[in-house]
Order: sequence, then C-alpha cells, then structure tokens
Amino acid sequence: MPKNKTLKHDTLLSICENLATAVILLDEQLIVVYANDSASELFALGHKRFLGQEFESLFNYHNIDIKRIISHTLNEGSDCHQHRADAVFLDSRHAKITLSSRKITIESNPYIMLECRALDEEIKHDKASHQMHQYIAARTLIRGLAHEIKNPLGGIRGAAQLLQYEVDQQERDECATLIIEQADRLTELVDRLLGPNQLPNKTWCNIHQTLESVVKLTMLSNHSQINVIKDYDPSIPDIFIDQGKIQQVVLNIVRNAQQALTEGGEITLQTRIRHHMRIHNKAMKNALMIKVSDNGPGIDKAIRDTLFYPMVTNKDGGSGLGLAIAQTLIDQHDGYIECESWPGHTEFNIYLPFVNQQ
Repeated sequence: MPKNKTLKHDTLLSICENLATAVILLDEQLIVVYANDSASELFALGHKRFLGQEFESLFNYHNIDIKRIISHTLNEGSDCHQHRADAVFLDSRHAKITLSSRKITIESNPYIMLECRALDEEIKHDKASHQMHQYIAARTLIRGLAHEIKNPLGGIRGAAQLLQYEVDQQERDECATLIIEQADRLTELVDRLLGPNQLPNKTWCNIHQTLESVVKLTMLSNHSQINVIKDYDPSIPDIFIDQGKIQQVVLNIVRNAQQALTEGGEITLQTRIRHHMRIHNKAMKNALMIKVSDNGPGIDKAIRDTLFYPMVTNKDGGSGLGLAIAQTLIDQHDGYIECESWPGHTEFNIYLPFVNQQ
C-alpha cells in the first residue's frame, strides 16, 4: 500500500495562486500579509501595493461588516459570511462581492483568511433569467386565461343569439340559465385567480392530526396503490394555524404527487422543527417544517422556476392555480413554501413559524 503523501508548502501556495477565488490573509491588525493572483485581479492592485496595506484602505467605500468578522472569526473562531456586499475599489469600480472569513493559525499566530468573489456577472445572469421566467409565466398566464375565458364567452354569445329569435318561453328560459351558468363560471375563475379572500381562522392545532386527515382523504382516491410513508416528530408542540387551509395546501401537493406517480410509487410526509431560520426577513427561533416528497419522475424543467405562478401547469385539464393558491395560504400564515425536484425525486418544504418565538 502506498504511504499517504503530504503536499509541500510550495505546492499548496501554487494551488492558492491558481484559484479563481480571491484569497487574502490578514493578521490580527487586519493588515494584508498574503494575496493570491485572483485577489490582485479583483482589486486591480499589484502584489507590492497589496501587501502591508490595511484591509479597509483597499476600498474607496464598502459596507463589509468588519466588526462582525473580528468578533466572529478572530475572537470566537467561527466562520463568517457576508453576501452581496457593496464595494467601490480604489480605481472607482463598483462591485457586489461575497466574502467568507475563517480563522487559521500559522506558526502559532492567528490570521483571518478571506475568500472574496465578485457577483456582478452572476447577478446579471440571474436578472436575465428571472426576466425570462417572468415573461414565460406572463405569456402562459395570458394563454391560459384566454382559453378559460373563450369557452364560456362562446356559450354566452350563442345563447344570446338564440334569445334574439326564440319565441318559445321554455327555450328562452334555458338560454337565460345557460348565460347565468357561464357568467358564474367566469366569476369563479376570477375569484380563484384573486386567491382566497378570507383571513385565516387560526386555532391551536396538532399538526399531525391535520396530516392524518390528508392521509385519509388521499387513501380514498388511491387508485394506483401509492404507498404513503409517515415520518412524524412526536415532540412537535401545537401550532397556531388555520387547520383547514393548511390541510388544503398539503392535500393539493399530495394529490399532485399521486397524479405523477405510477403503481408502487411512494409519498413521504415528514415533520421536523427547524431552528434559527429566517422567514420573510424575520428571524425565527423555531419553525415547523412539513416536507412532502415523492419518488416520481420529477417536475418538468420548463415549468420548475415558475411553478407557483398562476396558470402554470403541464397536466391535461389542469388550471395551474393549485400551487399559486397554496402559496397565498402559506403567506397568510407568515410562512414559506419551496420546491426541489430532479428525476426520481420531488419535495415541497413548508415552513410555518411558531408564534411569539421571534
């Protein structure tokens, strides 16, 4: 067996020099003692101008939380991250950068190792991608609305034309009834697009009782013999929610999974407590997580990024409103819903904050 080899110092230094990420080493006084080539490129400074400089002097302006880096990294020894910090370099270039700091010890001396990366190209790409997704979603919404509206309008027009020439009272009544039915259908469509207009009626609930109701309803329509697996955390306390609305959300997701699965497929309902989460920019001490996962084919990549938009669906006869309504109901609970999917796996994670635990 070959012996384990350790890389020499020069080799490790060469690896750092060839990293695409800017690496900067600061001493306890935040003086630069090392910077790789990527750091020189990012800051547009040669090594001679870089080394020996105070970190703050490398910028015309920045909003990097230096105090937090010193406190968390140097004093406590824990890693620190800052995303999308603003930086204006000495040559007046502006950039959004992400930073990670870690405490390392070299020859018994503590240092801060900073990893920096410019995000401007990524942000431009994300914006362009987001705009494209918005355009696709808007186009899908318009096409879906046009399809949903066209059919009842055709019925209304046809019935109105018959009313012009029909003498028989019974036929006139039937035409009037048809017009009312189709007008009601349009009203229902608009109401569904606007989303739930009732505020949630919250009470203290056992979330597992809510999920058990979903399981029972699911089994009533379990024509493909889908296996439902329950993975509950029994220590979860009661939560202040509208039980009916949360049941509606989970049932919608479970039924979508049912329709996507073939015989022998599996749906898993899992509950857990997540600690120290941020939901809608609010820090939560504890939050409930409800995970609904399945081993189906996965969500079509074409609609994955616009999944919660109205009228987005790849199901025949589907309105594409189920998940949009689900998101509205979760928003009413100050919660958050997300989806991850790849071939062979789809999961929806619903996060609901426990009240009075900010």
